[in-house]
Amino acid sequence: MNSAQLARVGELMELRALKFGQLLFTEGDACTGCFVVLEGQIRLYRTAPKVGGETTLNVVRSGFSFAEAAMFSGGIFPASAEALEATLVAHFPKGPFLALLRQDPELSLKVMEGLSAWHHRLTFQIQQLSSNDGSGRLRGWIEDAARNTPNAAFHLKVPKKILAAQLGMAPETLSRLLKQLREHGVIEVAGDRIRLL
Repeated sequence: MNSAQLARVGELMELRALKFGQLLFTEGDACTGCFVVLEGQIRLYRTAPKVGGETTLNVVRSGFSFAEAAMFSGGIFPASAEALEATLVAHFPKGPFLALLRQDPELSLKVMEGLSAWHHRLTFQIQQLSSNDGSGRLRGWIEDAARNTPNAAFHLKVPKKILAAQLGMAPETLSRLLKQLREHGVIEVAGDRIRLL
């Protein structure tokens, strides 16, 4: 966005601070607008009443937005949003934000670019889940997380059960695969720090 667009969008922004485990919204709530994570992480998940569990759809990190599709559809939040740590989000109220997009077609295109990027990421995620076994999915995730980090090392900032759900496996399977990768010299693990060798 250019400086004028940033200023107009910034005027709409409402900051919300969340504690670890605090819900931002719940699946089925009326959509109030869209959000950007400024600090921390938000887990988006859906409940599965028939099996009594939850499915993690995504973990939204700092700098990324979410809930745009719910805002544009004019309906409800299709998933719940929970803070995985102390998290600060910017909320952009639906009515004023949509009014701003109607006034500025260039800004509307930028929002569409963002939604397209999300679509590509989710499509890639589905492709990875369907075309790789558990070990391949985990290796791909580690390679992506280690990319552009010093010494190809990073800290695992999400609980293992959530990462396992993202990768379509049980937490026990994730632990077993991490152990195998470590034993084969693919990774180095020290606490929550993982280094790709």
